[in-house]
Amino acid sequence: MINTNIPVVTIIGGGFCGMMTAVHLCKRSQLPLKIIIINDDYPFGKGVAYSAHTSKYLLNVRAINMSAFPDDKEHFLNWICKQDDYKAIGKTIMTNVYMPRKKYGEYLTSVWSEMLQNKNETVDVELISDTATDISKGPDGYTVKLKHARPIVTDFIVLATGNNKPGNIGITDEAILSGVKYFSNPWSHASVSNVQSEKNILVVGNGLTMIDTVLGLLENNFGGTIYTISTSGFSLLPHKYNLLVYENIVKELPETYTLHSLLTLVNKHAKSLTKVGIGVHLVIDALRPYTQQIWQSLSFREKKIFLKKLSYPWNALRHRVPLHIYEHIQNLRMNKKLITFSGKLIQATATEEGISAVLFDKKNKKEETIIVDRIINCTGPQSNIHECSNTLLRKLAEKRMIVPDELQLGIDADPATAAVINANGEKSNNIFTIGSNLKGVLWESVAVPELRVQAQNLAITIIDKAAGHLLASLTSLKKKFEQSYIE
Repeated sequence: MINTNIPVVTIIGGGFCGMMTAVHLCKRSQLPLKIIIINDDYPFGKGVAYSAHTSKYLLNVRAINMSAFPDDKEHFLNWICKQDDYKAIGKTIMTNVYMPRKKYGEYLTSVWSEMLQNKNETVDVELISDTATDISKGPDGYTVKLKHARPIVTDFIVLATGNNKPGNIGITDEAILSGVKYFSNPWSHASVSNVQSEKNILVVGNGLTMIDTVLGLLENNFGGTIYTISTSGFSLLPHKYNLLVYENIVKELPETYTLHSLLTLVNKHAKSLTKVGIGVHLVIDALRPYTQQIWQSLSFREKKIFLKKLSYPWNALRHRVPLHIYEHIQNLRMNKKLITFSGKLIQATATEEGISAVLFDKKNKKEETIIVDRIINCTGPQSNIHECSNTLLRKLAEKRMIVPDELQLGIDADPATAAVINANGEKSNNIFTIGSNLKGVLWESVAVPELRVQAQNLAITIIDKAAGHLLASLTSLKKKFEQSYIE
């Protein structure tokens, strides 16, 4: 404990998870508490996801499911219906709208502002714009070192570091890696700006980030050809039948899960829906509330099989795009403005004409060379903490304070409390993590419907532990006082 005896909670990361953990700490704590939030790069509360530089980037979840609070499911919907641009449309329609992520960022700002106005006066909040570089344990708790400001002594730490930048896509030409034509961060505005004079662009990746990138390029008046490539090719699907709920498969879920029995059950219900022309994705939607439970019950071997053989079709069914965006993308494909490949980038070399990119086309089983003006890496966040872009996570992994989960999809942690687990297999009493860092532990840990529950539960856990710390500190002070009085 630090000298004030008031428990200190330091949250590293100011995106959705970090902000909402702080919100719940402020709303729920009845005891004195000091909350320090360390945020860098992106605007506080918005993170990379909701600090979009354009209104073209949309949420992939309907407004009705985007409340920041698990116990107030219409909180976002009610907020958006009060905004000038939308209040005339009506709540019934707005329920099923896919709102701009930029607007959702404004909503989160309002959530934070409202909390500050109504928080318990015994809870103090400090926001620091800086980068955490290291964490060490000492006699007074933990010390968080910062890049610029003084170190912070704290009792509890939340690693809410969010998504890491994509990993290396195999480009070895240093002239490209260090030049202005390769963009390793697809979420930066620079990756899609100043493209009017360019003819061809290669996007490595065919997921949701690729969709945003294409929309961003078009908004910035790119008129050339966009090539995309990924191992699984273009497999994105649109959101359809939003108002339909399929519950039959839930009634047949077994008490214990195996990958084989689940796959058999999914195939059975998928065939039933296909017969009547209804999308198979409704089966995956029905399993959504049970996904974390199912994932934790599978063996390590079953999880590896799933990742290798089933994750691509599962992701296609689970992570869909709004229908009108899907139709726009398909129109681009039909007009050859967007050309998608299934395969991999073999080589990229800087030439006088541009970047010579050699692709292996799995469909035609041959290599193809294209000349492009830039390459944008949209392969998704690097999940291996030993190789990720976050220097703090790499440092903690080197010190064995945290370790990768068994699948190297994030940080190993206790699924019930989110307490990190060190190299000795010991659960921490003071360091926790949240969000995409828990993907390997929970699998479903990237979207608001799950993250809002995590933030609330983590805040409750920390408050309980902080109360114990405060009681122990007061007991210690009482004993010192009594001993001093006797003497």
